[in-house]
Amino acid sequence: MQTMKQARAHSLDALRGYAIMTMILSATEAFSILPRWMYHAQVPPPNHIFTPTIFGITWVDLIFPFFLFSMGAAFPLSLGRQYAKGVSKTELCYKSVLRWLKLCFFAIYIQHLFPFMLGYSNPKIGYIVAFCGFLLMFPMFMKSPFHVKKPWSTVINGVCYLIGFAWIYFQPYQNGKPFSLNDTDIIILILANVAVVGSIIYVYTMNNIHARLAVLPILLGIILSAGTDGSWAKAVMDFTPFNWLYEFRFLEYLLIIIPGTIAGDLLSNWLNEKNADNSDQQATKLPQKDEQHIAIAMLLCLLLIITNLVCLYNRFMVANLIISGTILTALHFLLKSKDSDMRFWHKLYTYGAYLLMLGLCFEAFQGGIRKDDVTISYLLVTSGLAFFALIFLSIVCDYYHCKLVSLPLEMIGKNPMIAYVSDSLVVIPLLMLTGVYDIFTMMDHNPWLGFLKGMILTAICMLVTTLCTKLKWFWKT
Repeated sequence: MQTMKQARAHSLDALRGYAIMTMILSATEAFSILPRWMYHAQVPPPNHIFTPTIFGITWVDLIFPFFLFSMGAAFPLSLGRQYAKGVSKTELCYKSVLRWLKLCFFAIYIQHLFPFMLGYSNPKIGYIVAFCGFLLMFPMFMKSPFHVKKPWSTVINGVCYLIGFAWIYFQPYQNGKPFSLNDTDIIILILANVAVVGSIIYVYTMNNIHARLAVLPILLGIILSAGTDGSWAKAVMDFTPFNWLYEFRFLEYLLIIIPGTIAGDLLSNWLNEKNADNSDQQATKLPQKDEQHIAIAMLLCLLLIITNLVCLYNRFMVANLIISGTILTALHFLLKSKDSDMRFWHKLYTYGAYLLMLGLCFEAFQGGIRKDDVTISYLLVTSGLAFFALIFLSIVCDYYHCKLVSLPLEMIGKNPMIAYVSDSLVVIPLLMLTGVYDIFTMMDHNPWLGFLKGMILTAICMLVTTLCTKLKWFWKT
């Protein structure tokens, strides 16, 4: 009996891969000679001094929200399916807490391995230490290192954690500074905090989306009230037993994670429906009119994202509102259909449109939209735009099956931890040790070459990650 191929959401891995790829690009491109919109809006070139009075966002400011959103969308596909297979909610919460602790360790570990942190008189030793520390993470974070069975793999993981801690504890650091738990990768630390709280919220609201949505105004109230001295909200915001492990202020990013879980619910339901259609062999070809609507909707989703970036960055606020409203209206009618794919995209559209317009309503609050210090409008707008990025990639990757786009991004999206450190702990150390990096340094004096430098280094990092993915060397927490 022939088994039907199960439907898979390539778009979610692609969205995660896009976020990682552009994160590497933004970190490896020339530092000071590119246009302002090629960097975070609040840290403009050439000196990249943080300026909180600059408002607006750039494409770089979408990277972190898109990754958070994709992480939240993965909860129903992982935790939800585990629960459906009989794993208890208590056990799911335990696994989430364990993942939080492992991610916090990962944040501290990689921060102490970055070559700029190490204090060796011979820089080449620092690059060797960084690369060796990268290799140690394979038996540390792989589920089955050396293809051994579970009891032994757990032992190997634990021993490697101890070796890893010793590896960073006894290293010399810049200016004779001793090892400190407070030296941590802030991006991973934020991810760890919102992952554990977001997971627990999802576990106990997986069958009650209204309860999950009810968390958002409560969180919003605490965030806004925390600015008032003497309030209990400020006491909650400021309390932390260990700031290298937990800070409440990181939880403001739940305003992106929780909408992401809703997208994940819709994605999971759509996949179940697709698989049911496959088993019943009920797939039918869409009318030509709907085919045209899908192509136009795909382009409009991309245009909506670009419009908000350009207009918010240049402060064309009225124009942005009018253009966004027009595009959203068009998308509403284009995606109305009885077809299962279009119904799925329309549901994503509904949440995305609401969050985007809500975020634009908050735009003038707190001075204007900005990533740092994060504003309410930034969290809501980027969350809304993430829905449209998912629709765009769903059409490209899941509907049109454009492997030229989906496959490279998927290979990175499936192995985000390796991709995240591939530039700092693999590519740059090896290029430095071989002397090849001098060629890239010469590219820092021309804007086009400076951007090309980032593209080449990003491509090399993608190759490293893709190789690990093909070999099934996955890092998991």
